[in-house]
Amino acid sequence: MSGAIIMKNQWRLVAGIILIIIIVLFAVFNVDSVPVNFGFAVVDGPLIIVILVSLLMGSLITLLVATGSATKKNKEFKQMRAEIDTKGKEIQKAVDATKVGYEQQLAELRTELTQKDSKINSLEEELIKKFTGANPNQPSSI
Repeated sequence: MSGAIIMKNQWRLVAGIILIIIIVLFAVFNVDSVPVNFGFAVVDGPLIIVILVSLLMGSLITLLVATGSATKKNKEFKQMRAEIDTKGKEIQKAVDATKVGYEQQLAELRTELTQKDSKINSLEEELIKKFTGANPNQPSSI
């Protein structure tokens, strides 16, 4: 995975160097003076300076807009993460409450089963006494 990141960074470096070479060549070929009209004043300057200032201003505007969008997305992400954590805690509480309820129900059913087993055993002993007319603990002659 780190190899892919290194390759990606190398491509960025190569692309940056190529872009710088293109800008330098562009600057060398565009040294003519051009007038720039601001509406209230006219300024003469080299074409490359006009282009670079325009590029810089556009980059700054793009950076400001992108930063605002990224900040908004980051804030939304944090809110959603907090909401997920809250919902996760609520779900865990509900699961724990349900688990406790089922454990109580299971304990009650086990108690009831134990009572019924005792009742069955006592009824069996009673039946044995009734049919044999003897003590159930006495060995049978069978």
